[in-house]
Amino acid sequence: MEAILQWGLDAIRLLQGDANPPLVFLMRIVSALGSGVAYITLVAFIYWCVDEKKGIRLGTALLVSAWLNVVLKFLLDQPRPFFEGFDPSLGLVEATMGGLPSGHAQNSLVVWFIIASWAKAKWAFVPAALFCLLMAFSRVYLGAHFPTDILGGWLVGGALLCVHFLLGKRIEALLAANAPRAGLIATAALSFVMILYRPSTEMLIPAGALMGMGTGSHLCKRYVGFTALAPLSRIGFARYLTLFTRFAIGAAVTILILTLSENLMGAFRDSENYPLLVFARFALIALWITVGAPWVFRAARLSESNVIHYQEHD
Repeated sequence: MEAILQWGLDAIRLLQGDANPPLVFLMRIVSALGSGVAYITLVAFIYWCVDEKKGIRLGTALLVSAWLNVVLKFLLDQPRPFFEGFDPSLGLVEATMGGLPSGHAQNSLVVWFIIASWAKAKWAFVPAALFCLLMAFSRVYLGAHFPTDILGGWLVGGALLCVHFLLGKRIEALLAANAPRAGLIATAALSFVMILYRPSTEMLIPAGALMGMGTGSHLCKRYVGFTALAPLSRIGFARYLTLFTRFAIGAAVTILILTLSENLMGAFRDSENYPLLVFARFALIALWITVGAPWVFRAARLSESNVIHYQEHD
């Protein structure tokens, strides 16, 4: 293993040998597109402006991927190129957890290949694959990962994609065939499983977001009736203006929640209740995206009603 890591260090040194400020800046931008904030923005945009069902599917796949990545990082406990004992000068970005598997490589593969599958055309996988390659290159170039970390991320991401494409629709149909509370129970159970192994801050983020997303989507379908495709009566410029207004309102409040909650949590960082606050913070953000913002859209007549009246089966 030591020889493989040394080879990785040599590869990073070779790449950074031609480093210049504009290229480093570009690679940091690419890397930032794989951050949590970037994915929150992407999932929210899809949920509000494209298709709320696809937004939930993508969000669920992303959260499961992020959780599994953290679990593997804890279990494998592998170093990064700039950790002590290797070469600290290679680190052009900050990171604290272990490097294997690469979360940026894994999550980008899961997210963009799922999005490419919506196009129902094979060519859509080409730009998705190119973006994943660019993301992987940025992480190695910035010294955040060994090349082997990237390969590990792709392997895990590929396995998750197989599960998504083979079992995703079956699981969704199974939940839809039962009473609505089945989805809530499944969400709560999965959220609990996510923190069962190690209730750390990194585990609580996807667990809280999943809990909020599952609860919010259920409340939205039952009481708000939001659909991203409405208002269908508006065409052309009016339709795009409606979608832009939705996203602008939703994104502004999301940023506000993120900022205020981060400042508030700073005062409780040393508190024993801090992990609970992390869980609640991301559950709140997910609730806003899935039910809070849609309610505002309905109230502002930026969406038409599509309320589903459930009949509970005891």
